[in-house]
Amino acid sequence: MGLSEKMVTDGERRAAVVGMFDGVHLGHRFLIDTLKKEAAARGMVPMVFTFPFHPLSVVNPAIAPKLLSEPVEKLSLLVEAGISVNQTGFIVFDEELRHLRASEFLGMLHERYNVDFILRGFNNRFGTERDLTSEDYRRIAADCGIELMDAACFRHSEDNEPLPVSSSRIREALATGYIEQANLMSGHPYSLTGTVVGGKRLGRTLGFPTANIFPPHPSKLIPARGVYVCVATVDGHRRKAMVNIGTRPTVDGPHAVPSIEAHIIDFEGDIYGKDITLDFYHRLRDEIRFSSTDELASQLEKDRDSTRQFSIPR
Repeated sequence: MGLSEKMVTDGERRAAVVGMFDGVHLGHRFLIDTLKKEAAARGMVPMVFTFPFHPLSVVNPAIAPKLLSEPVEKLSLLVEAGISVNQTGFIVFDEELRHLRASEFLGMLHERYNVDFILRGFNNRFGTERDLTSEDYRRIAADCGIELMDAACFRHSEDNEPLPVSSSRIREALATGYIEQANLMSGHPYSLTGTVVGGKRLGRTLGFPTANIFPPHPSKLIPARGVYVCVATVDGHRRKAMVNIGTRPTVDGPHAVPSIEAHIIDFEGDIYGKDITLDFYHRLRDEIRFSSTDELASQLEKDRDSTRQFSIPR
């Protein structure tokens, strides 16, 4: 586990929550707020234990989901949610951890990291046992010297209809292009960070120079193919951008390798080799194969106008 030695010896009692926290969405923030409240009531330090990569990448890599947030992103989102870097512990999910029983896992948290209180998230499970009830978890935790409490299920209200929020639902929304729905459940815009690399410069010949973005970590989820309204951040400066995710079928054909290209509105400059972050806000349309590059350029002009006019939520 990637935790400092100070945490083992400082004597502070900890109230903890354990989970993937992928994307740190509204449900996670509700859980964190509850944890901070319960920790304060007990005079404890709140602590989030999480994983850098999904446990399924060890258990069954073939079905491991793509990530909404890589470790550095997750850490930043947790800080925004009120959990400091020192209150975050990354657990490396390996074969040893995979085979721990619930009593062994909870006992380790208590003995090594002074965890005296656990807030169990909705449907969260510890250990190899798959059929433990809430009462079972409370009993096992008590035997380890830990008070365990089940958190309420968070549901986001949309049009006065309560909707469950989960990382799985957000992944599904992104994979089908429903950016606004994903952002609503997340409580923040979905983002991608990559490096600007050289491309074919075809966009420049059409009057729409683009930053070709080397994809982030292969485990990071890429939204559905299409054209999006984004905000691009380079060197700390934020500007609107229209972003294409896809194969550029008009110029490259349908079997080309998918790419991520950003046309930053009203910007000229050399940003090759620099990191760029794209915050996604709206999907304008599907990726389309046009009959000519003139027809493509005409549509890109409309896309740029739509991007300029789009009001970025505060």
